Amino acid sequence: MQFSLTFGKQQLAVSLSRKRGRPRNPSCYRLHQLVAYLKWLVTDKHLAGHPASRVLRRVFENGKIKKALGLNLAGLILLTGLATPTESILKNNSETEEIVSLTVNAQEVETVTQHTVRLPLDSFVITQGYSFFHRGVDLKEVTGAPIYPIMDGTVEAVFDLHFGYGKHLIINHGSGRKSLYAHLSKIIAQKDQAVDKNTVIGLVGSTGLSTGSHLHLEIWEDGRPLNPLVVLQ
Repeated sequence: MQFSLTFGKQQLAVSLSRKRGRPRNPSCYRLHQLVAYLKWLVTDKHLAGHPASRVLRRVFENGKIKKALGLNLAGLILLTGLATPTESILKNNSETEEIVSLTVNAQEVETVTQHTVRLPLDSFVITQGYSFFHRGVDLKEVTGAPIYPIMDGTVEAVFDLHFGYGKHLIINHGSGRKSLYAHLSKIIAQKDQAVDKNTVIGLVGSTGLSTGSHLHLEIWEDGRPLNPLVVLQ
């Protein structure tokens, strides 16, 4: 039996040979089911916002981790996802098919990826990261430096305050995702304006509750804060 599946730039061709009979080590199937569940978290598009899915996807797509783990992990994920009997089947049948050999061939495949996220500043120094008490990141840059949206979208709201975030604006990127840019010295974009990643929406400043020139960036998805450094990675 043969299968093929693409993981990132790796295309796997898997050839399985089986024999029938009671498995020698049924407990291994529980491990296979666990890996199958992890594979489901990573690949199911309906779980794209699941925290475990986001973490696992970044683990599996990390180039250094790929090299460290090799293709055996991908082969195991593929194998458990397509060919592993469930525990109920093992209990209800005296015989089942046991995999006795696995051959995996991999080759590079061409992929076309559109980079939909950009950095909001041309250069910066991170002065404060994301935490439970700080739902964004602070990016130090000189006053007057241009600020860009991290993704295409529409300016949802514009504020000019003497406290808190000071001059700031919120951009709606659709699909439940929004971003906030705070402590600006000047807001250039207007409410309801459509913007893209090359639009200058404002200038870095130190308005509101701020101790120095910087951009405070927050990213939200379905009302939940995300770590901007993870999104921008």
